[in-house]
Amino acid sequence: MIPFKIVCRNCGKEVCRDKWWWRHDCGGVLDIIFDLQGRKFPELIDVKEENIRRYTQLLPVEELPSVHQGWTPIAKENVDGVEVNFKLEYLSPGGSHKDRGAYVSVAKAKELGQKGIIVDSSGNAGIAHSLMGLLSGVDVHVFISKYAPEGKKKLLRLLQANVHEIDGDRMDVNREAIKAEREGLAYVTQWWNPYFIEGEKTMAYEAYEQVGSVDYVIVPVGCGTILLGLYKGYEELVELQALDKVPKIIASQACGYSKACEELGAKKECVTKTKLADGVAVTDQPRRGQIIEAVKRTNGHGIIVEDEEIKESLVELRKLGFIVEPTSAVPYVALKQSIKEGFIEPGSKVLLPLTGSGLKLVDELIEIKAN
Repeated sequence: MIPFKIVCRNCGKEVCRDKWWWRHDCGGVLDIIFDLQGRKFPELIDVKEENIRRYTQLLPVEELPSVHQGWTPIAKENVDGVEVNFKLEYLSPGGSHKDRGAYVSVAKAKELGQKGIIVDSSGNAGIAHSLMGLLSGVDVHVFISKYAPEGKKKLLRLLQANVHEIDGDRMDVNREAIKAEREGLAYVTQWWNPYFIEGEKTMAYEAYEQVGSVDYVIVPVGCGTILLGLYKGYEELVELQALDKVPKIIASQACGYSKACEELGAKKECVTKTKLADGVAVTDQPRRGQIIEAVKRTNGHGIIVEDEEIKESLVELRKLGFIVEPTSAVPYVALKQSIKEGFIEPGSKVLLPLTGSGLKLVDELIEIKAN
């Protein structure tokens, strides 16, 4: 493992590495920083592995579980003259990109002697952590809204998670989960947890190995970990001399949950909040400033989408062969709008992760039928 440090983004103080941290005592978010000076990417990968363990030296964990995570396939499509590389994250074992963050987070919690973990979730993060907990022998407590899709809640129980249903929205769930934190139970929420971002960054490594450089990355933004993970992964690839620059990042959010995109200058006349994209129904992200900074530093932008657009895009994605959940359609709407508005020019190369499986939401998807 390459030497790393954990630093508070708010006060700049470094914290010890032998304790579980999800935020600093001052209330700031934590970043993990590797010493990559003088190193090159090809020297650090284990070419025998076709999973996240391929990048063990670039992850802050001594030992990673010997289960398959990562190395999801790429499907290339031409969309209005643009090469779109769909990263099929919904084919992960737990059915979403959040398997990556959970894989690293659970491994680190176990390494630090935690007997169990607490996670608050709209569904996918809970499923990802429950699966990794089951495989690693770690007790998992999932806090979830009672209004979350039934398919996701059933899967949580199938994975032997302790499910705590909260009568409230996503923010209420977050507050109740934090209250439940106690000795021996690591709070691993992706909103704050720096180890989760470390797992997410491996998507950038894989995409680079699979398709090389891209001009744009388009992602849905809820708490922002997929965006920040990809940004960190691409930044490290630049530092490791594999790429010349980080691709432009396009953040996409749904109506009613779009503060970051609004601060980036996006405008949308939303009549109602999204009822479809529950995976990005986050009103206030602890890392919002970090999200905005990442988009601005890459000369990217933000786009806000509404449910009717999500419905149309879900139908289009199914016709392309992708059975995904509504949240996965949010960046696809942003792709089409960015092309239409001339931000993405013909001939450009785009990475677009399809973040979650639609098989968990069959009843809901049946209501969204093709014309």
